[in-house]
Amino acid sequence: MKLETIQDYLARHQIDGWLLYDFRGSNPIALYVAGLTSSGSRRWFLWIPAQGEPRWLIHAIEGSTFRTVRRELAGEIFTYAGWRELETKLAALVRSPRGAAQCIAMEYSPFNAIPYVSLVDAGMKELVERVTGAQIVSSADLVQLVQAVLSETQIASHRRAAAVCLAAKDAAFEFLRSCLAGGTTTTEYAVQQVIVDFLRNRGMEFDHPAIVAVNSNAADPHYAPTAEMHAAIHPGDMVLIDLWARETQTPLDCYADITWCAYCGAEPPAKAREIFEVVIAGRDAAVRFMQERLSAGEPLHGYEVDDVCRGVIAAAGYGDAFFHRTGHSLGVTGHYNGVNIDNLETQDRRRLIPGVLFTIEPGIYLPGFDFDGSGRHLGLGIRSEINCLAMEHGVETTTLPLQTEIIPLMT
Repeated sequence: MKLETIQDYLARHQIDGWLLYDFRGSNPIALYVAGLTSSGSRRWFLWIPAQGEPRWLIHAIEGSTFRTVRRELAGEIFTYAGWRELETKLAALVRSPRGAAQCIAMEYSPFNAIPYVSLVDAGMKELVERVTGAQIVSSADLVQLVQAVLSETQIASHRRAAAVCLAAKDAAFEFLRSCLAGGTTTTEYAVQQVIVDFLRNRGMEFDHPAIVAVNSNAADPHYAPTAEMHAAIHPGDMVLIDLWARETQTPLDCYADITWCAYCGAEPPAKAREIFEVVIAGRDAAVRFMQERLSAGEPLHGYEVDDVCRGVIAAAGYGDAFFHRTGHSLGVTGHYNGVNIDNLETQDRRRLIPGVLFTIEPGIYLPGFDFDGSGRHLGLGIRSEINCLAMEHGVETTTLPLQTEIIPLMT
């Protein structure tokens, strides 16, 4: 994180400064920016002005807590004891030689449109507005700029994670292929454990074991098998695998996250292929749209990409069966603090800026759907998930090869 990067953004957007506030860890973004691992037990503020040195307002008993702040933010520290003094000194904190601040960025999102950054409670927003007289604007793009733009080292870690995830997917399908060829019954859970072992044996970590789901289970996007609850996998079933992992060499290593679909037979049924083709048409339309806009140097926002992808699926008659966002931010965690590709669950109007990583993962979910014409109404869930890196003049898909057809697992 560079102070000059923050101040350049503030100056360009005519924002007087960024006021970071935390109380007992309620705002992890403030902790991240400050470089703190502990927040102490009292309210604190960090003011990063568009020009000049950062300044702090902390409680008089908390001096030791703030000895580990980032060196570039180690500005003058002011203290308060009571709430009256807090209000007076907070107003003074955000003043400059030019006078009172007119516009202040905080972790707030109008109408909670981007809940991932809505971490300042309404009461504190009201307090800041009252004592400063300033307009409060969202720090959403600032947060993305300082936290979600990946370094070259982080991008390299993601690429390695992507290679391992793709290999884990291949190993899982090969295990399933061998079971089917040998007439051996296996389960979602057994395939999941193949993936778990593959990843762990290569030093990877993940916050949750992979999703392996057949038929109607795949129509539940967040279904995952457990030792106690899972389904058997039989010839004629559709299988969805969604897996994610990152290296453990450093705390800043980044995730990869992919989803592929296969058919436990020689020729995927026509209805299943039709649904799959709609999904990948939406996926590919989103990538083309991003490439066109970014290569032309035009601003691009998460909600716009979601609209393009969703529009393809809705035009094919499956809009109601695609009930989650098109993609999420990816980084040190599987769901990170950068732009999401979303205009359904939230209104993500953050820009796709160089260095942010995210997924594109449209899906169609049809519980009880007769995908093979057998009259069994087994249900179907199809999703294709890729990872994309925004660049200065385009977008890169980092999880190649793309899946272009349902994988047949029997001959």
